Amino acid sequence: MKINSNRENLIKGLQTIQAGVSSKTGTIPILQNFLMETEDKGLKVVFTDLEMAIKHHINVDVKTEGSITIPIKKFMEIVQNLGEESDVNISVDDSNRVAINSGKSKFKLSGAPKNDYPVIPDLDENNSFKMPAGLMASMISGTIFSASTEDDRHFLNGLLWKYADEKLSVVATDGRRLALATTDKIKIKKDFKIIVPSKILNELVKFIKSADIEDKEEVLVGLSSNQIGFKIAKTVFISRLIEGNFPAYEQIIPKTREFSVEIKTPKLVAVTRRAAIATNERSGVVKYTLKKGMLVVNSSSQTMDFEDELEVDYNGKDFQVSFNPKFILDILKNAGEQNIILDFNTPATPVMARIPGNEDFTYIVMPLRTQ
Repeated sequence: MKINSNRENLIKGLQTIQAGVSSKTGTIPILQNFLMETEDKGLKVVFTDLEMAIKHHINVDVKTEGSITIPIKKFMEIVQNLGEESDVNISVDDSNRVAINSGKSKFKLSGAPKNDYPVIPDLDENNSFKMPAGLMASMISGTIFSASTEDDRHFLNGLLWKYADEKLSVVATDGRRLALATTDKIKIKKDFKIIVPSKILNELVKFIKSADIEDKEEVLVGLSSNQIGFKIAKTVFISRLIEGNFPAYEQIIPKTREFSVEIKTPKLVAVTRRAAIATNERSGVVKYTLKKGMLVVNSSSQTMDFEDELEVDYNGKDFQVSFNPKFILDILKNAGEQNIILDFNTPATPVMARIPGNEDFTYIVMPLRTQ
């Protein structure tokens, strides 16, 4: 194999697939490698940790076709440290030695043949649907922060994707909060219910945002019994699905509300951030007390106390509720500059947060019990 490439193109392409690097790859030597193979008058680069895989196409000048697998970290280090002014020439000899030349810099690196690398399944296009990239990124970004990151209940480390009653729902929960995004703008032939790992969805959103993918550009989503694939142009993300029973989230969403308060999001963000400064990092608690015409915000720790207040349109009786400030700030970040509506029942029951005029997102937070 012989190819010539622009250094910048190589770095961008490798950064796209390098997302698949995980600690697990250290236990199986070949998983520290990535596959590069000439294809479609360019270069296909592939990386996997056996749970997820990313395939990406890089435009290069192909002199001789072929394939090789190379240690990804070492190769990336080499390319990043080459001079910017010269192209990169890569060639592979019969003993799987990879020559990387640029200007007067010459590296030689040991590779391994393609046959040693895990076979990456193709995206299943028989059972697939299309979705605009912008809508997909919005639904994932607006919910994924509520998924668990280290839960023994592995099914909470992913997002539920469910299509039923002509609506697509994306749901995340860690048992203390829940985020739900829905849309009726996608038409899918068959109903389904699957749990998609957060890891692949994070990388997918990063790619959509960093690769300047237009909002209207369609993502092909392919489903099979145990995997999901996402294809955007010539880039493919594939992942195993998570097995298990996702919580019956519909039962958590309050069906009634005693009262609601609408608050300017930027002001609530600012006061909650100030309150978070005075809390213990591990067990942060911020108290929100509604009084006539105002919201009083308090927090304290062994060394600090904080109090502030906001004007709000509230005429009910005094009502106090406590939250983890991070959970509130995560929701508010998704609301942006819009107002937020909080629906309350009692100080111990789930609180629902909504964005006025946007029925597509619903957030639930469990209050904290305080003495």
